[in-house]
Amino acid sequence: MLVKIFFDDGGVLNDNKIRGKQWRILAGEYYYSRLGGDPEIWGDANQKLITSYFNTFLRDGREKFKDYQTFYNDFKKHMVLGMFKEAGKTPPQNITPIEVFNSANQYVIPKIRSAIPGVIDSIKKLSSSGFTLYTASGAVSVEMKMYLEGMGVIQYFKEFYGPDLVNTWKFDKDYYRAIFKDLNLNPRNAIIIEDNPKYLEAAFQTGAYVIQSCITGEFKPQYPFFVKNMKVLPKIIGDLLDFHNL
Repeated sequence: MLVKIFFDDGGVLNDNKIRGKQWRILAGEYYYSRLGGDPEIWGDANQKLITSYFNTFLRDGREKFKDYQTFYNDFKKHMVLGMFKEAGKTPPQNITPIEVFNSANQYVIPKIRSAIPGVIDSIKKLSSSGFTLYTASGAVSVEMKMYLEGMGVIQYFKEFYGPDLVNTWKFDKDYYRAIFKDLNLNPRNAIIIEDNPKYLEAAFQTGAYVIQSCITGEFKPQYPFFVKNMKVLPKIIGDLLDFHNL
């Protein structure tokens, strides 16, 4: 089938509120088991810093760094060192912050269970119907693989697009254009499933079709095709294809 389907992660594949609570506990477990201290303090430090640090680094990253991976490694280093400071501990001399960050992810992410209800069954139905599935997330590809593996659906996806694979920040339409270029794909053969209107508009500007996920209630429907129950996603996609005679 010519039409390819691209899934965002948070608000589409996974519920960030549920995921955040699990991350807090699991990160605390990891840092406690490796470095001692209080798991709750480690978990609180991770929760406090992850959003504020990432948003700060993301804001400045495109101007400061020439490529995404260099930016992301710098973020990892500052994130881990910041957690030590929040936890009131001195980093051991024998640790490498980037390695600690990556190891924590490898411990935490496969254990996360925050899938949006109905999305797993819809992924299976879409794949069995002949659609090729991809991610188009703000998370890096290795993290998306771990999330999808934890969900039990990694085998249904062809590629795991994040900013690292196309070396393009997920800020605007350039991100989607980079993905389509990498695939040599006409945007008119792409459907982007996303919850945030900012990114829906960016995808729409490339010529791609969009479906808004309105599952978590964070964003109200702003596009003609939207889904409030992931169980009916295949039908919504079918309706979009019929409407556009695809």
